[in-house]
Amino acid sequence: MEDDCAYNEQEVLTRVATGDQRAFTSVVEQYSARIYAHVLTYIKNAARAEEITQDIFVKVWELRAELPAIANFAGYLYIMTRNRAISAFRERIFNPEPEKDELETDGLNPAGMLEFRQFSDTIMRGIDRLPPRRKQVFTLSRFEGLAYEEIARRLDISKSSVNQHIVEALLFLRTFLRNETLLPCLLFIACCR
Repeated sequence: MEDDCAYNEQEVLTRVATGDQRAFTSVVEQYSARIYAHVLTYIKNAARAEEITQDIFVKVWELRAELPAIANFAGYLYIMTRNRAISAFRERIFNPEPEKDELETDGLNPAGMLEFRQFSDTIMRGIDRLPPRRKQVFTLSRFEGLAYEEIARRLDISKSSVNQHIVEALLFLRTFLRNETLLPCLLFIACCR
């Protein structure tokens, strides 16, 4: 049954490549909810996630001639979505001056923006404390959006080494963030006694 689905998807992608808009609509219907949910986990803004989802499908339509050559379309969409979501997240972190209507739709006020900036500064401090190679792997993965295979090739290490660096970086960052946010709370509680 799964092979039939893959065959049908390949057939649909071939039709999309020829400009068949109905076939493209079926691709959008098949994947839009998953893409939207994935983008939303990164940027936490429903309207922006919807806009990015539409942008991704516009990009798929623009690149439709390449679709029949793609062996794993779901993986292709996942990478495209992840890269676009990371870019949007990075823009939000490094562009702390949102436009006026973005403030209204996000519900961010100056205090919320300050909290967000402090949190992102804490994350960056944690990343800076990673060992050099781990920091390099983590940065290539999370900020440049490279796949593990690309990182492995670029740094001349195995894909499993890349995976291990990412796992250990995430474990360290979780502990670091927990300690960085827990310590001020404990100090506050101790001072209030």
